[in-house]
Amino acid sequence: MRALLQFLFTRKHALIGFLLLKAVAVIVNGVLQGTAEVWGIGILALLVYAIIARFAQAGRTISIWAATVLMLYEAAGALLLAWGSLPSAPGTALIGLIVAAYLIIGALAVLGSRREG
Repeated sequence: MRALLQFLFTRKHALIGFLLLKAVAVIVNGVLQGTAEVWGIGILALLVYAIIARFAQAGRTISIWAATVLMLYEAAGALLLAWGSLPSAPGTALIGLIVAAYLIIGALAVLGSRREG
């Protein structure tokens, strides 16, 4: 179990997981709302996040801090979603809590790896 956690929460895998979660959010928002504006903003945000994640993977200190802050921001959004949907949809709340926990631990892993070469 420890080896799996060490594998999942390396800098590279935490950033890839973050981008995958953001891509799923963009697709879900685009399909549900169905406007060109939502798709455009979502894809643009995903592109910016991917650029920041790429520089963070390369070890750029500012990008590591930016990726950490973005991951914590997205985790806060997932926690708010979980809290708001707890009485009406406990399954959605559980998914939100799992996503938030992954993003928080991933953000700490990315921040903790800033001294690695």
